[in-house]
Amino acid sequence: MLAVLIGGKTLDAVSTVTVLHLRDDVFESVWLTRTLMETFGRVEGSLITLVFAVIGVAILAESGLAIKRLLPDDWTPDGYPAAFRTTTYIAAGAWYGLLGVHNFLLLF
Repeated sequence: MLAVLIGGKTLDAVSTVTVLHLRDDVFESVWLTRTLMETFGRVEGSLITLVFAVIGVAILAESGLAIKRLLPDDWTPDGYPAAFRTTTYIAAGAWYGLLGVHNFLLLF
């Protein structure tokens, strides 16, 4: 599941750097990514964003276990942490992958 997330975010990062390199009329719309790219360079800033995104999604995905431990057993269904983890990793990876494909489509 982590591989899906990393793969999707890597596609997003590579497409962002590629499109920004090839087109002058396109800009990075996310403030944090834009700031990191201006400070550290396009590739390095994009890699830092990738690390932040993976860590953030991993914290969110693993929070399902904390919810299971903190709340009464009757509130969380059986298998809740695993289902929440799977859904979070795969959904985020798919979203980042979709953004990557969208970015590459800007080249055509």
